[in-house]
Amino acid sequence: MSEQLNSTICAHINASDVALDTGVLVDVRSPIEFETEHIEGSLNVPLEELDSRFDEIPRHGQLVMVCRSGKRAERGAYTLMGRGFQPKVLDGGVVAWRKAGLALKEGKRRLPIERQIQLIIGSGVLAGVLLGAFVNPWFLVIPGFFGAGLTFAGLSGTCALGILLGKAPWNKLESPTAQKQSGKSSCCS
Repeated sequence: MSEQLNSTICAHINASDVALDTGVLVDVRSPIEFETEHIEGSLNVPLEELDSRFDEIPRHGQLVMVCRSGKRAERGAYTLMGRGFQPKVLDGGVVAWRKAGLALKEGKRRLPIERQIQLIIGSGVLAGVLLGAFVNPWFLVIPGFFGAGLTFAGLSGTCALGILLGKAPWNKLESPTAQKQSGKSSCCS
């Protein structure tokens, strides 16, 4: 993705100030997060695809970047600023939108992949430590395995468990296009 080349700071906007009739909302969350709930009329372009799909984003009207809490949206805003756009970031993301009492289109409820990763790693580490302490010390290999995986994910920016979970049947979207997109997953983004 394009990085910020100068000291320009992206603008933020409150949920109550977003003019839906004159603006374009770009949701940079994963297709599964978008399917679960999103602002009606927003365009889903996942953050990791934003640099290659920026030509799909209209250049007219107010451009507002959206994610769950605002962090990924800000990264996306800087990417688009490098492409000549003037985006704003929805302060607090979808969470703030909901708190402001504004409508969200809801789909099938799913546990986000990031939480699935946390549950699997947490359970594995806990089980390995307990089994290692009370059954056999060789079970301590299990938390070591998870620690090595997290270290690799942190160094490389690639989470094998996240990619694997993205391909699991319960994490697939119904449409064939969306299924291709949901296979891409980053660790705890």
